[in-house]
Amino acid sequence: MLGSVARLEQLMEHESEDPMEEAKHACYEIRPAMDAVRRYADALEGLVADDMWPLPTYQEMLFIK
Repeated sequence: MLGSVARLEQLMEHESEDPMEEAKHACYEIRPAMDAVRRYADALEGLVADDMWPLPTYQEMLFIK
């Protein structure tokens, strides 16, 4: 898990003057790294009790009234 977070942080440091290069980097590098981190967050959300989870769940964000 920490490796995937570190990888995402490393990828976020990428800078380019070319907007197309930045877009491709975001699409092909950053997005997959974000998905890897999200898998851990999704798994944790299912394991931690609602009263102990400090963030809104996807369910709460989608169906909040």
